Amino acid sequence: MSFKTRFWVFFIIPIIASLYFSQDLFSQDIDSLLNNKRVYNSVNIEELPEPKIDGELDDEIWTLGYWQSDFVQQFPHSGKPASEQSYFKILYDHSNLYVGLICYDSEPDKIIDKLGRRDSRAGDIAGFALDSYFDKRTAFEFSITVAGQKMDLKHLGDWGFDFNWNAVWDGATTRTDTGWIAEIKLPFSQIRYANEKDQVWGLHFYRVIARKQEANSWNPIPREAPATVYLFGELKGINNIRTSRQVEFLPYVLSSVSYSPDYDNPKPFDFNAGLDAKVGISSDFTLDLSVNPDFGQVEADPSVLNLTSFETFYEEKRPFFLEGNDVFDFEMDGDIPYYSRRIGSAPVFSNPYGNWSLSNLPNFTTILGAAKLTGKSKKGLSVGLVEGLTSSKSVTATDTTGAEKELEVSPLSNYLSTRIKKDFKEGNTVVGGIFSMVNRISSDSTSELLLPSSAISGGLDLLHYWNNKTYFLEVKAIASQLNGSTEAILRKQLSHIHRFQRPDADHVEVDTLRESLGGHGGLIRVGKNGGKWNFHLQGQYRSPGLNLNDMGYLRQADFMSQTLRVSYEMNEPKKWIRSYNLIFFQDAEWSFGLENTGNQAGMALMLRNNNLWRFNLSSVYNFSSLDTRELRGGPALRTDQKYDLGISVGSNTAKDLYGNLFYSYSTLGMQNFFENSLRFSLTWVPVKRLKISGIANLSRWKYHQQYVSSIPGSTSIEYVVGEIDRRTTSFTFRAELYLTPELSIQFYGSPYYSVGKYDNFRRVAQSQARDIHERLEVLDLSYDPEWDTYTYMHEGESYQFSNPDFSFMQLRTNLVFRWEYKLGSTLYFVWAHDRSGWESSYNPIGDIAGDLFSVGGNHVIMVKANFWFSL
Repeated sequence: MSFKTRFWVFFIIPIIASLYFSQDLFSQDIDSLLNNKRVYNSVNIEELPEPKIDGELDDEIWTLGYWQSDFVQQFPHSGKPASEQSYFKILYDHSNLYVGLICYDSEPDKIIDKLGRRDSRAGDIAGFALDSYFDKRTAFEFSITVAGQKMDLKHLGDWGFDFNWNAVWDGATTRTDTGWIAEIKLPFSQIRYANEKDQVWGLHFYRVIARKQEANSWNPIPREAPATVYLFGELKGINNIRTSRQVEFLPYVLSSVSYSPDYDNPKPFDFNAGLDAKVGISSDFTLDLSVNPDFGQVEADPSVLNLTSFETFYEEKRPFFLEGNDVFDFEMDGDIPYYSRRIGSAPVFSNPYGNWSLSNLPNFTTILGAAKLTGKSKKGLSVGLVEGLTSSKSVTATDTTGAEKELEVSPLSNYLSTRIKKDFKEGNTVVGGIFSMVNRISSDSTSELLLPSSAISGGLDLLHYWNNKTYFLEVKAIASQLNGSTEAILRKQLSHIHRFQRPDADHVEVDTLRESLGGHGGLIRVGKNGGKWNFHLQGQYRSPGLNLNDMGYLRQADFMSQTLRVSYEMNEPKKWIRSYNLIFFQDAEWSFGLENTGNQAGMALMLRNNNLWRFNLSSVYNFSSLDTRELRGGPALRTDQKYDLGISVGSNTAKDLYGNLFYSYSTLGMQNFFENSLRFSLTWVPVKRLKISGIANLSRWKYHQQYVSSIPGSTSIEYVVGEIDRRTTSFTFRAELYLTPELSIQFYGSPYYSVGKYDNFRRVAQSQARDIHERLEVLDLSYDPEWDTYTYMHEGESYQFSNPDFSFMQLRTNLVFRWEYKLGSTLYFVWAHDRSGWESSYNPIGDIAGDLFSVGGNHVIMVKANFWFSL
């Protein structure tokens, strides 16, 4: 298929079709909904005593005010009356908001009553959201399950949510003969609003009936709507309340005992203490401060064995950085100028002294202090600023004679990122910018050889909606500048982000005298959200010199790309099918040297039947293209065409026992080379308080040109690839016991195995040739078993490389006792353990499965307590 044909089939025709069918957008008229919003007027309880939050609604205050009902379905039957009646009431005093919810049920014995983690949707749930900024874009949501488990999150607009946001509030529930009741007390200090006498906020109430997978809302929000918050109803009647200025403190103490047989000088006992503070400097801006901040995390990162040249991205899990993190959002198709895990991360150290050996490199840098300012003014101005200072880290290096010296592996560093956004036209236009900076102060020439002394990046963005947010235009631009020694900048030029040393890339070159490196990037996206037909069209680029990775995350530079998505969504239940979503997509990518580095097209179908089972099917075809990163600085290597097929089946998650089965298969362009993977998950809730789940993953990857080695010769560099047969097996087990919503015991365990065997080694001859026999040349190898190396001759010169076979295994486990003994105050007891083993040889997984438990591991027992209070 020619490029012109693909352009029409995957680009022009889908857009024309989506625009044509987009005339019939919604089952309900969005204009009518915006002009007929429901309004609730709250009542002040004045001098009446505060209620006891027990889920009974028998206190005197609940005789005031009025109940409101008449919820409608959001799904499955959008706009129709709810199948079960729900009522709510809102009261307030000077400092708190009080909410009562009555959820009737015609079959109360069938209510799904489960306990789960905070912020998890377990069983029936009800709650409300407040657009207290009244910006029609953001909102604070507070919900509670039948079992009394709390959930809070932030609405980010366009069906986006931040589940990492947490607040301090109280709630309780009770079961009745006719359904269930919820009672909630929300301090005004936990939300942000303008300092005005009379408040008008956006209001959303909802209820989920789990067994029916039915969602109901007080003010109608169609499932096909392009966003949510702008369709909220309104809350009025609240006046003369306190400003949301408040000072909150969260001191903590932490002690731990650790043991590792691999450490020469273990530190078995450690004690730490610190203080986090939250200061409401105005009614809508908050300053977070930390002294020796608590950046400990309980969750372990998943095991990954990365055979690519790209950095693995891990999600942020540390509490301080999660607070207000949505303000800093400047995502550009996965690339971000502010990646909070850079602050306090492990030193990026590559030993420049070949005759010195290092041991016990630190796995983090100490954060001396951090501060964060976040908030949004009543005029729609959002501001975010975070700054962190990390201490220097040094290790002892030993040479072949036994002499020792101290090497600085990470200098004293200051990290700064700031974000600003301004809303116009009721949030239909948003203009903003971001700026990030890292400064390093080194006392050791070693650090100057490895890292830039400063890294700066900045960007501007524009988001505009029209036609009731149905259509949108998004534009982003970013630029970066690195400064440092010639050695540090040279390392950046040679890194996987840039690969300036590529011999076939005329548009880039290595400059060994450079003391700076700069670049820029951009993204433009236009599309339609809402209704049955939708499309997204995107173009973006990253110039060869762009680098965000000192403060942000950039997968690679030097590309231009185009993406198209067209989808059709059906949410009106039929006889057998409840809903489905059909997506067509096409992507293409080029380097700045106009090398075609990606070209794919495919489709995906997501379907749910009326028994609430889920079925997914995807099909993707990748055309032959060039990979400019596979040879780690060598010439671009042609990849053969590839076809991917994936299918999954999932049962009804409302049941006590449910599972999911996923299988994928890929052809890799050559006969007998493929990738297949199988994942099976099963979750069992035998009783209300216990949840047991497991996920098993099995995969096999047979690829004909996996990178092995780059071998310098007298006049050129040889690149060797091989056929790899890689098998990976992992299992993740979780057991969660909830004694109360505030008291739980959780166990996590995950053994992981990955082994690979290489064969049929070949040298890269004509790297861009379509014929693999021209692209790769078979080698006549000799093997030295003593040194485990291969040797071959080419044009009279000898080349040698190590056997790349590997066997890797890892086990990560933790056991956590968590008790929220007071609102906002938590006590933890944690046992964490990990062990791993690596061998430069291939061993079948069945042969080494038991060896994992004979490998020495690390044990940490930790006790941590914090105490929340406010003034």
